[in-house]
Amino acid sequence: MSSTETWQEKANKKRSSLYQLIPQAWRLSDLILQSLPKDCTMVPVTCGILSELDLEITEIDDIDELSCRIANGIYSAVQVTEAYCKRAAIAHQLVNCLAEILFTQALDRARSLDEYFKSTGGKTIGPLHGIPISFKDQFNIKGVETAMGYIGYLGIILDHNSILVDCILSLGAVLYVKTALPQSIMLAETRSNLLGETRNPRNRELSCGGSSGGEGALSALKGSICGFGTDIGGSVRTPAAGQESVPSVVGPISRSLGNIRTILKAITESKTWLIDPKVHNIPWREEMFQFQEGQKNKLCFGVIRFDQHVHISPPVQRAIDTAISAVRIAGHEVVEWDTSDNLQCIEILSKMYLADGGKDVETALEISGEPKQPGIYIGSKETELSVYENWQVNLARNAYAIKYLEKWNKTREITTTGRPVDGIISPVNAMPAYPTRFMISIGYTGIANLLQLSSIVLPVIRVDTVLDQINDGYRNSQIASESDQAAKNAYKGSEAFENIIVGLQIMCRRLEEEKAIAMAMVLEQALQSYQSK
Repeated sequence: MSSTETWQEKANKKRSSLYQLIPQAWRLSDLILQSLPKDCTMVPVTCGILSELDLEITEIDDIDELSCRIANGIYSAVQVTEAYCKRAAIAHQLVNCLAEILFTQALDRARSLDEYFKSTGGKTIGPLHGIPISFKDQFNIKGVETAMGYIGYLGIILDHNSILVDCILSLGAVLYVKTALPQSIMLAETRSNLLGETRNPRNRELSCGGSSGGEGALSALKGSICGFGTDIGGSVRTPAAGQESVPSVVGPISRSLGNIRTILKAITESKTWLIDPKVHNIPWREEMFQFQEGQKNKLCFGVIRFDQHVHISPPVQRAIDTAISAVRIAGHEVVEWDTSDNLQCIEILSKMYLADGGKDVETALEISGEPKQPGIYIGSKETELSVYENWQVNLARNAYAIKYLEKWNKTREITTTGRPVDGIISPVNAMPAYPTRFMISIGYTGIANLLQLSSIVLPVIRVDTVLDQINDGYRNSQIASESDQAAKNAYKGSEAFENIIVGLQIMCRRLEEEKAIAMAMVLEQALQSYQSK
């Protein structure tokens, strides 16, 4: 790449090269592109590009079911891979969700898997044999760029895979795309000078969230059965540079809770702690997933309705009310969770995120000369912390974590089971989605990052333009912060959020991922029963 090119020319060249990697037969017509509906999730089904077999394959939500069909010879790895490559190509044309296209490499990999399957008399390489897995463009793939939203990182070809990528390949998976993320990876939407903006497939007038928004958008269009994002404040559920106080963690994004269990179980059973010093030496704990049957019959859920920073909008209120009603009817207990200390969490997080004064991001931007995207607050000289000051913030975090554990343990005094709360039902954001260039609060998600709580999100309701109009409680609630006022200004009515699904999160204690998945499944089952009546 010529050093005389402007950052705009480099970005345009990258976008053009991505589009050129989409085969002509997989390209949407101008007629379709010029008349896209607000909700474009059905376009892949109706556009005529996907065959009946492609649709059959990509409409399967369960990884175990798809794996079983591959293992039984019903589908070949090539058929599955081509179907997902096609659907991912369509998704990119609809909402601009891809950062790298690896279709040729993916099909080569699929052919080698099919040859292995044939030569061994029907053996598979692993539990993910032939399953296409997508990765956010923060993971390294050998022979491919990892631009991470920076124009200055173009042209740097990686000579190694990230450890998780190697792990997924060892399980038999196929790599076919990397997904879009925002400049600096520290933005709650997916927007960069490099790739432009990724839109929400269910409502193209709204943001898809971030920083793992490309993964989320691809999943919503069923262009991925499972992919991996990262999270440091809500990026998987809705990373900063220069600090290690709040670790950026990896999380799967998929269409079913069963897939989350399958993929995490497969990864932990591969013992990645033997090669990655940051991974805990903890195999999959089936007993924690099952926990005690008697305990599972009656759980106690804490519930968060207000993080003391931003009031939740009407559809999120209705999602919380629906979840509470569902679990109570299913025989479980619900108690209010005390959030009086939540502002302290936000304060500590903010200091940690901005600890380097923005130096890392500014250095990356200087390589190409590209400007900083609007809305990114990376700190300044005033927010930069000395080593001593950083340790003081870490000590404050540790003290806060101890008090949080004490609070959690004391909930045994208010539950009928005599046990502490098993897990917490909480909003993910105060709004069901948000406009582009809107700075959201991390009050509902950041607590899990600061305390390293296990967290999982599942869909609960869809915005209803009648039921979710502005009510008196929301209209008259006292303004808690500038972010609260901004959220109220943005929620002008339910019509603007048409088609949006509202998700809630389940938070369990640190290193209780198996239990969090199990509790999410309990909530999902309760919701299905409740909503079917």
